[in-house]
Parts: sequence; C-alpha cells; structure tokens
Amino acid sequence: MEHKRSRQATGDGEAVRRGEASKRRRERPRAEGETGREHRGQDPEHGRERRGADSEHGRERRVDPEREARRGNGSEGRGRSTDADRVHLGGRAGTPGRARPRPDGAPGERPVRNRSSRSGRPERGEERARGGTRKADQNKIADQAERDAAANRAAARKAAARKKQQTGPKLLDDTTRAKLEVTAREGNGIKAAWATFRLHTDDLRRRNFAARAERMEYGSFDEFDRTTAQLTDRGYIGPGGGRMNVIGRPVEYRATTAQVAGLWPWSVGAGAPLIGTPLGSHLHTGAPVCFDPMNWFMRGSFITAPSLFVLGLNGFGKSSLVRRIVLGGVAQGITPLVLADVKPDYRKLVELVGGQVIDLGYGHGKLNPLAAGVLGSIVPRLDGLPELQTQVMQEMRARQVTLVAGLVELVRGARVRDFEETLISTGLRILYREGSGFTPDQPPILEDLLEVVVAGGDELQLDAGADNPDEYHEAIKGLRRSLRALTQGPFGAVFNGHTTTPIDTDSTAVCIDVSHIPNGDKKLKAAVMLACWADGFASVEAAHVLADADMGPQRYFQVVMDELWQVLGLGDFMVDRVDELTRLQRGIATSLIMISHTIKDLQALGSEAAIAKALGFLERARAKIFGALPAEEIARLDSTVPFTAAEEEMVTSWSAPQALTGEALKPGQQRPPAPGTGKFLLKIGEDRRPGIPFHMEFTFSERESGIHDTNQRFSEFTETTASRGSDEGSAA
Repeated sequence: MEHKRSRQATGDGEAVRRGEASKRRRERPRAEGETGREHRGQDPEHGRERRGADSEHGRERRVDPEREARRGNGSEGRGRSTDADRVHLGGRAGTPGRARPRPDGAPGERPVRNRSSRSGRPERGEERARGGTRKADQNKIADQAERDAAANRAAARKAAARKKQQTGPKLLDDTTRAKLEVTAREGNGIKAAWATFRLHTDDLRRRNFAARAERMEYGSFDEFDRTTAQLTDRGYIGPGGGRMNVIGRPVEYRATTAQVAGLWPWSVGAGAPLIGTPLGSHLHTGAPVCFDPMNWFMRGSFITAPSLFVLGLNGFGKSSLVRRIVLGGVAQGITPLVLADVKPDYRKLVELVGGQVIDLGYGHGKLNPLAAGVLGSIVPRLDGLPELQTQVMQEMRARQVTLVAGLVELVRGARVRDFEETLISTGLRILYREGSGFTPDQPPILEDLLEVVVAGGDELQLDAGADNPDEYHEAIKGLRRSLRALTQGPFGAVFNGHTTTPIDTDSTAVCIDVSHIPNGDKKLKAAVMLACWADGFASVEAAHVLADADMGPQRYFQVVMDELWQVLGLGDFMVDRVDELTRLQRGIATSLIMISHTIKDLQALGSEAAIAKALGFLERARAKIFGALPAEEIARLDSTVPFTAAEEEMVTSWSAPQALTGEALKPGQQRPPAPGTGKFLLKIGEDRRPGIPFHMEFTFSERESGIHDTNQRFSEFTETTASRGSDEGSAA
C-alpha cells in the first residue's frame, strides 16, 4: 500500500509537470483540420466516428452529462479530457495527468478510456492530423520557394532581353562581310546560300541597331521614348507589327494611276496601248500588246524618236520579233530596208511579200561605189528645178567621196590623209565633166577614177602640193596602191563594175543578201556593208527629194540592222556610220531597228571612243525590247536602263533551260521551244518605270510559210539520224 502511494505521488508530480507542458501546447494555434477532427471525433484516415466497444457491437453507449462535464470542459476539447484520464490513471511515461476528485470517497465509475489513455500515445487521427499539418506547411514552403525561383528566372530573362534590346546582337565586322559577299557572289550551293542568309541577317541587325541608336539619341534630347519594334524577316515584333508565321501571296489589284496613285511604282507594268503592230499578249493581264517604232512616234507620241534596240540571247526569238514588226510595217505602207542581211534572216519574208532581194558576193552581183543609185537617177527629172538639181548633185558628190574614202581606209587599215581625200573629190569632178561621157545615170567605176588620179594634171598636182610631176607621183603612191586594191582581187570582183541590181524604192521591201561573202573575209564584208548602207540611204534621200518637189508621194522607211555586233566589229568607221544614222533618222523619216545579243558586244570594240559611241546607240534608242538575259547583263544595263526587282527576276528566269528529262524527238515531231522563247519586256525612257512584258506566238500563216524557221539546215537531221539508226539496227 505504501509502495502504491509513493508511486502514485511520484506519478502525480510528474503528471502536474506534464499537464503544464500540455497546457502550453494547447495554447498554440491548432490547424483547422486537427481541431475539427478532434471535435468531431473522426478518424482522419478512415473518415468515420470512433465509438466505444458497445457501439461497435451495435449498442448505443449512454453518456452521463455530469460525468462528461467532470472529465473536462467541453470548450477545451477532447484533448483536456484525455489528459484528465491520464492523470487519473496515475500517468504513464510521457503522458501528463491530474487527480480527479471522487464524491464521498466511494469508488468512482470506471472511466471509458480511449486509445491514447490506454497506450500513452496520441490517437491515430490526431497524430496524422498533426503530421498532415507539418506536411502542408512544408508543401507551402516548397511551393513558395518554387514561385520565388520562377519569379527570379523570369526577372533574369526580362533583364537579359532588356539588355539585349538596348545593346543588340553582335554585328559582323567588315572583313567577315567582305568574305561572305565574295562567297555569295562567286560561290554556289549551300555555302553561297548560307553566306547570303548571314548577310541578310546582318543587314536587319544593323538596321535595328541604327533605329535603337536614333531612339536613344532623340530620347536623351527631348526625354521622349520612341520605342521602335524589332524588324525580322516575318515582320516587326510586337503589337501592330504585322508579324506572321506564314506569309501569304499579296492580293493583286489593277487600276489607273489616278485611282491608286499611292501604290506607285508598279512592280510590273500593265498598260498596253493598242497602237502599232500586234506583237502578242500581256504576260499578266492577257491584253493584246501592240508596238512598232513609227506608230508609237507618229500616232502615239510615246517616244521622241522612231528607234528601237533589241537585246537578248540567241535562240529566244529576237529575229522573229523583228520580222513581225517588219511585216506589220509592210501592211501599213512602210518600206523595210534590210541593207545587209548577213545570215540571211529576212530573205524569205521579203520574197513572200513581193519585195526586192539583191545578192552580193563572189559570183552573185556587183555594187559600184561611184554609182549615185536612185539619187542619181532623179537628177534628169529635176531639170525644171535648177537650184534643187544643183543641190542634189553636190550631195551626190559628197556621198561618193565619203564612200570611196571609207573603202580606202578599210583596205589600208589607216586614216586617209587630207590631200588624198581632196584628190578623190577632184578626180570625180573631172570624170563628170561635160564631154567625158559620164553622167549621174551612167556613172564611172573605180578603175576610171584610178586612171584619172594616175594621169595627174595641173589641178591634181596642186591638190597634192607637188611642184613637178615626179613629186606628184611620189605623193600619190599610197592612194594609188589603195585604189588598186579596190579594183583587183576579191574587192574588184564586187566593186569594180557597174551595179548589177540597183535598189528600187518603189518595191514593197528591199533585202540585200550578203551571206554569200565568207565570214572569214571581214574586210570585204565590211566594205560591202558600208557600200550597201551608202546606196540605201541615198535611195531614201532621193524619195524625200521627189516628195519635196511634188514629184512623188511621201515615203516612210524602216531600216533593220540585225547582228549589230558583226557590223560594229568591222571597224570604227562602221561605228561612225551607225552613229550618224541614229542621230539623223528623224530628218529622213526612217525608223531604225538595231539588234544584238548583249551589251557586252558594244563594249568589245577596239577604242574607248568607239565604245562610247556604241553605248550611245542604246542610250539614244527611245524604245528597248529585252529578251532572255543573264543576271550580270542586267547589272551592266542598270546605269542605262534600270530594271525593277520583279522585272530583273522575270527576265533572268526566261533564260533557264528545259528540264533534262524526256526522250529524243521522233521523225517529223515538232521541236519544242525553250521556256523563255517569245517572251519579251518592252521599256521606254531611262527611269525605273516598269515595262510591258508580253509573249509573242506565231500565227498559223507564219507557221505555214516558214519565215521564222532559221534552223532549216537542221530540218532533216532527225530524219537522217533516225533512218541511219534503223538501218544499223536492222543490220545488227
């Protein structure tokens, strides 16, 4: 009994100490879930009420209200009643307790102990509630830490973006850009594409850098923030920048400049006046395109001079286009003059329209340089107009002297000396004296002029500056040699004789075929072309003289100079002759059409002066038509005829070859044209205004006549090779 009491006293003291600690713990704020569960008496794990043993067997446990009040205040919750039970039972290790009074010393009722009072451990629900609270606190702290870390990362990213926006990405230095430009210009494949991409990106970065610098400068000046959106390939970054992931094709509109003047300059022109010869249809609108130099000058007033220059690679239809213009001129009463057909490309067309074809060359015909041609034939008709007759005679004499001097320069390869030209003029005057037997309609030949110069005389001796006949013969030795070369050998076969077929200006068209002269004999071909030009323009002048004298109708002519590179390559004198023609064409009512492959042909002449004059042909041509051209040719033309970006891409794409697929052509099968054949760009003026792109297609009559077939020598190639292959196959 004493042992029990001492043990009880010891337990009471320990219970008091533990009760105070429990009280301090109860004064701390509890979690909402823990307090609610203690009041409800629910198990946090299973979510059900904990009941006594009687309740577990289906019997409802009766509870005395006074007893419940003694076990602990209901307002303090279940935890204090549990502590009281622990004290009443004497307490256990780690469980506080306090003594319960018993009335009258009688033994009290046996308390109903819960799990915590029996085992000395907190209830499962209470323990889990406290553990859940700690876990919830830990989760809250972890979530807050994650949110803080995310906020710090976002702030760092914003700071980096702000710093990058202020400073910008790294720009390429001049050395790197120079290397990339060389790679993009001269390289090919992926290296060139990558170099182009890097250069384009660096251009955008430099533009953005300049915008930032300007914004910072103005912002520091007036303290106004001019924020500029960053430019990319897809648009400006930011609201209102128009940035899009997929760039669609822009909507195409068509209207006049009065309605949509703000959209100028146009990328590709859509205008197509219905004035002139129909050439084809507009590449974009399908509208008919009409043009020829004479109509656009006279009726349309679109150009200030009737001149046209055609540039394009061979095999894409340049000559066919000019033949269409020539055919349209014939239909309108304009007489085309092909004064030196070197291939020939226009012979068949002139024959079909009933024109005149003149053959010159070895064994085909002769041309007398001293013949006045049509201009000399009209002199007898001007007897009633002596002043006009004298004027025509003087002009005829000047043309003869110029032509003979040009031929002498060509044969000699050097300039004619001043006194030699005077000797030629004096010799011609002596030949046309009365009683000599030579008249404008019956002219002398070069051999007659040589005899007069060699014979000499007082007048010729004075022109040579000689004091005696010996000095005269010594002075004329060079001229005598040159005239001798023109009367003998290959030149004599063409020039030393009367003209076989004179030019007939009343004909529908005139073509002088010089293709019989070998291509290797450049001097003879140049001499023949020079003489043909002189005779042709003398005929034009004669027609105008008759019209001015009311002796004939007003005539209009169209001079065609195809393969201009051959003409200009024959010598500087040909450049001077073409230069004279391009400057005076309006005065003689003649339109001029010049054709060449590229502008490089004009830059390949012998002297700088000749090159400058040749480039002047293109500059003075009021209308230009361009076929398929390489990209470098567009760059050369930019200073003379600027192209828009769309036109440059379009013209260079026409020269693309066909796909290397398919089979060989069968015998009789029509040869398909190249993709860019018949596509041209018509431009007028020297500014960057857009031109008119059009596509020329042959009509049925043109196909049937074969006037555009310049590959006649290849016509039987497929049949010959096919038959040869079949014979070899049968023999095998």
